[in-house]
Amino acid sequence: MLDQDKISRHYSGYPSEEILAEIDIPMIATSSSEMTFTQTRFPYIAIAEFTGGSRAVIRGTRIPVSVVISYLLAGETPQTLVEKILPNITLVQVRDAILYYSAHRFEIDKERRENTEDAGRKFLRESLDDDKYKTITGA
Repeated sequence: MLDQDKISRHYSGYPSEEILAEIDIPMIATSSSEMTFTQTRFPYIAIAEFTGGSRAVIRGTRIPVSVVISYLLAGETPQTLVEKILPNITLVQVRDAILYYSAHRFEIDKERRENTEDAGRKFLRESLDDDKYKTITGA
């Protein structure tokens, strides 16, 4: 399991290969140009349309792959995910999400960065005037 120190180092530039090795996520591609060679199919992953755009999700659910990966990077195990946190998915689906992430890590990491509280506040700050921002956020 990942400890809190390693998680905080990950979000501040800690080499992700070391984190991924700890949760057994293989590296298939190391740059976006190398991704074209990956012809793997992911039977438990689908692309779903959300208001903010399309996202990879666990097929038959609205659970984004990015959420599954975020839990794993936070230290959860695949077993705790399916038993306690996301009981509507199976270990096979978690494994497929991990494999999908290894092949599409750039887009999933981008999605994870864009879906933080700070990113949401930044978007609101840029989109709204000061009064509306204060009304929505209470800041």
